[in-house]
Amino acid sequence: MTTSDSEALAALCQFARLASHADLVMAMEVEDGGRATWAAAAPALPSSSFNLARSGLFEHTWGDDAVDAAGFRLPTAVIHALEGLPARLLYVPAPSHGAPLSGLLLLWRNQPAPVGLTGQMSLLAKSVARLLSARREAARQVIVRNQFLDLFDSVPAGIVLIDGDGVGAAVNEHAAALLGCIAGNHRAADLAGPMRALRQRCDNHTELELAYSAQMNNDQFAATLNWTLGERTLEVDTHPVRGNGAHGRIWLFTDVTADLLMAAELRRLASSDPLTGVPNRRHFEECSAQIIAAREANGRAVAVLMVDVDHFKKINDTYGHPAGDEVLKVVARRCRDALRERDLFARFGGEEFIALLAASAVDEIPAAAERLRHAVAAEPILVGGDRISVSVSVGGAIGEALPGGDQKLLEDLISRADEALYEAKTSGRNQVRMAALQLAPVDL
Repeated sequence: MTTSDSEALAALCQFARLASHADLVMAMEVEDGGRATWAAAAPALPSSSFNLARSGLFEHTWGDDAVDAAGFRLPTAVIHALEGLPARLLYVPAPSHGAPLSGLLLLWRNQPAPVGLTGQMSLLAKSVARLLSARREAARQVIVRNQFLDLFDSVPAGIVLIDGDGVGAAVNEHAAALLGCIAGNHRAADLAGPMRALRQRCDNHTELELAYSAQMNNDQFAATLNWTLGERTLEVDTHPVRGNGAHGRIWLFTDVTADLLMAAELRRLASSDPLTGVPNRRHFEECSAQIIAAREANGRAVAVLMVDVDHFKKINDTYGHPAGDEVLKVVARRCRDALRERDLFARFGGEEFIALLAASAVDEIPAAAERLRHAVAAEPILVGGDRISVSVSVGGAIGEALPGGDQKLLEDLISRADEALYEAKTSGRNQVRMAALQLAPVDL
């Protein structure tokens, strides 16, 4: 309720008191259950709350005149305000929104009340009802605003709220820290610079500027974009908000760095072998199509190398399974280091690994397989106090395009590389065997 409304309500009470010669006039806001608050009084009194449910005021049929007060049970707060027991009283209903039992209560201690007051007071009742409704709405808005301010400052996100007039803006603590300004109310124009400076500090500022400049003249645009600040990522949502008949705008800055890192870690765990850390078979099968497609586009040879740790069962039996696990980790690391960054290497299952390579020339593939074999066997693997000599056998197959596409080619390469691996094993292990080059059929 505004100051002017409060003063008007007090003035109406004073006018009613003078017109009726009442000792006390109270404008009361009364809810359905009888809970009452006097919003204004003449003479002036501090606001107070009490219950009128058993007073009898609302069961009585009021006529034009004041009645004997003896038949009513007024609360102590009213008696104290009057400074004595009333002799006569009159209640003039002035129902307001949300408080249907509201009205004017007029009290006389001794002097007789004038006759025919109801008609006069009813003229005031409409104004009183309007002012009481305004009072309740103002109180509701204060509660809503306080709740909003609590939320505004407590949410773990930066908020910039621009008023519908485009002149004022509010910034919470989190947004203030990002923008380098003080939390609280600002002129909207004063925030344009800090907002622009924050965008320009982003690694993807060019992309952001293009996205926002395209919507510069659209006051209805909504967008959710990631702002990347080094290792930190902010999800920034902006959309129009409507209030008091005007369109404002809200900017929400949410730090999603932890969420993105967790998502990346979950993807890594889903695609990695938990023991060795290299990609798992599922990831290999998903990514192999990209390498094969690139090979076809660039005219490169493509090959599969099957790698199997020699005598792995014996290593487990001799040194124990924990030592065997350590051997697999080291073998995987040495193989990965021996290959190029663009080569795909994965654990295929058990002590078996697989690599998919693309090369400019066919003769690069056997050389790569030999480098891989040598990297593993070059020196023993130290596990605890034991030096374990480890070698691998490698079977390889080089591919040409086959009818049936990428999947058919991969299946064929794996099958032929596995046959070559078997040959390497049966020929003494710790060696490379390449399957015969199989050319695609030529249509004549």
